[in-house]
Amino acid sequence: MHALVIVIALGLPVLIVALIVLLVAQRGGPPHDLDATVVAARRHETRISAVAATTSIVIALALWIAAATWSQPGVLLGVAPFAAALTFSLARAVGEARWPRPTGEVRSAPLVRRSLGDQGGWRLPLLASTVAGLVVALVVFGLTAAGDGRSVERVLDAGRETHSAGPYPGWAVGVPALLVLALAVGATLVALRAVTRRPPIGLLSPEQDDAIRRTSAARVLAGAQLWVGVGAAAYLAFAAGALLRVDWLGGGIVCLLLAVVAFVGSVVVAATALPSRRTRAAVGVPRTATPGPVA
Repeated sequence: MHALVIVIALGLPVLIVALIVLLVAQRGGPPHDLDATVVAARRHETRISAVAATTSIVIALALWIAAATWSQPGVLLGVAPFAAALTFSLARAVGEARWPRPTGEVRSAPLVRRSLGDQGGWRLPLLASTVAGLVVALVVFGLTAAGDGRSVERVLDAGRETHSAGPYPGWAVGVPALLVLALAVGATLVALRAVTRRPPIGLLSPEQDDAIRRTSAARVLAGAQLWVGVGAAAYLAFAAGALLRVDWLGGGIVCLLLAVVAFVGSVVVAATALPSRRTRAAVGVPRTATPGPVA
């Protein structure tokens, strides 16, 4: 029964994401006007971002609600941020496949080699650092947890007295979190790759197309960064509370400070991805045109 709840909680939102994106994504080719093309491209990007953000929030709320009726709520609560990141990235990947393609009997586009690093910029190593730091923290918490995997203990008076406190993110919640986190990272890379590989937008210069493409890449990574950062902050905060209650002051204070940095930093990083990158009309590009002969 518990496995069925997890399958439904993780699988159903994925199907909903695919259906919503397919329904709301723009169909057909781009307009035959430069300004209208830029507006349509930005609108499509905003639509994808809104659907991805909404569905990720829905899955997080669904898991939190399901946790209230489950005998082990910590597991669902622990994977909720990473399941939201997974859902967000899957929605982005599906939306990227719905970008309008150039129209015309013969089409051309400049051949530009793009890499994940080029499109991701500084956000990609930042996300990688956040994920790596979280993995290290979860492993440390798992190794230092008590035998139940949900609390931390401190032995005093040469073993005659033992203090324990929880909840503590040991292996009981750490292992499921690591698994879902791995899936979320994989989905994020798939979505980012879809951004780098999508066809150029008709009528736009390479500079304009790259600006819109960088906006997409920034928002893919920002959404993942936000959810992973929130999850890391939650784990660190719970660990800090348990450590402080057993008088491990040093570890508790360090975890608390890292939790604040992870939360505030991820929110700020996500907010910086909201504005669209500026695009300028290319010199010599006609205001109204049809896609030219393309190779």
